[in-house]
Amino acid sequence: MPHLDPTWQVAALTTAALLLLAAVLRLLHRPWPAAAATEATLVAGLYTAWQLIGTATHRNVAGATANALSVWHVEQALHLPSELALQQAVTPHPWLVQLANGYYLYGHFNPVGLLLVWVFVRHRPAYARVRLLLCLLTASAFLVHFVPVAPPRLVPQLGFRDVALEYGQSVYGSFGAGIPGQLLAMPSLHVGWAILLAYVVVTTSRSRWRWLVLAHPVLMSVDVAVTANHWWLDGVVCGGLLVLCVAAERGGARLLAAIRVPAALEPVAA
Repeated sequence: MPHLDPTWQVAALTTAALLLLAAVLRLLHRPWPAAAATEATLVAGLYTAWQLIGTATHRNVAGATANALSVWHVEQALHLPSELALQQAVTPHPWLVQLANGYYLYGHFNPVGLLLVWVFVRHRPAYARVRLLLCLLTASAFLVHFVPVAPPRLVPQLGFRDVALEYGQSVYGSFGAGIPGQLLAMPSLHVGWAILLAYVVVTTSRSRWRWLVLAHPVLMSVDVAVTANHWWLDGVVCGGLLVLCVAAERGGARLLAAIRVPAALEPVAA
């Protein structure tokens, strides 16, 4: 399946080039293109960080497998639905498997990119808040990613299959051959970004159709289980991180407002 797969070095060079472009555009007094280039720089920088973290953690196979089994045992103790049963219900239908593989690939970065463009163009006053939430969620997930956790597809002893690899649609390829991040299952940014997208659209748009976006995080949660790329708890943890990020953003906004109000009320010197 066609998929861009830049290394962290290429991503870092892209980030530097975009930063230089933004600086040049500002010198040329092109504020709107300069702002767009600055935002693209941020996205490229986040991708570079993700690649670096994946490079540092994806070789710790033994620890990742043990951690994955711990997650599986916790899910059993909580009586969560079986990812294995869900995958086994879908695998007899090749078209469903291929659809799930495609959704896992194209339903991750692309919708978030479109979201940023939509907010930047149509709801510019809300853009800073959305950008901050995206950065906070991604950064907090990066911190958890330093503890490697194997996805279900890399725990075949439990019965899981790597259906994307079987159908030639794998983002990663065989273990050790694909992009870093194979052992960054916990938490799931696929699910976390999907929830963030739904939250932003529902709280920003005023269209009566905006509620349809809630289907995206639901479908992505099912999709990552069907493809055995994540455990249920991977999505739950990332959703919890998002709640903390939203609370931090709102608390910070209230604090800044409280600081600015007294300053605005100070008497002006004669």
